[in-house]
Amino acid sequence: MKLIFGRNNLPFSWLIRIFTWSRWSHVGIVVGDKVIEATALHGVVMTPIADFIKRYNDHSYATMLTENDGDAEFRALLEVGKKYDFSAIFGILFRSGWNQDNAWFCSELVAHAAGTYRKDRVSRITPEMIWSNSK
Repeated sequence: MKLIFGRNNLPFSWLIRIFTWSRWSHVGIVVGDKVIEATALHGVVMTPIADFIKRYNDHSYATMLTENDGDAEFRALLEVGKKYDFSAIFGILFRSGWNQDNAWFCSELVAHAAGTYRKDRVSRITPEMIWSNSK
């Protein structure tokens, strides 16, 4: 599964990187010339890669091994239109399972799509963890 990671100099990006000990504040799944991503303002959406790169002046591509990339992309596509998982973000901060079953934040969505993480731990996955498990 092809991924794109991003960061910028906006305060929210800095906060995510500080609290998650991550180089990256955002991650999405590349499907053709689009990115499936979970954004705070719009939930899970498909956006052109060019738009992603405009928002994240520092970005990098990586590949995550999955059993079947087509299945991973399909799982991600099924989530398009769902809400952003604000409660899971607070769950990470307070080490609790406050995630919602029908909402996602970026790395939670990628972990779900990959299908290689324990379901009960997906809401604790950070961009750094995804980065560490990719090439």
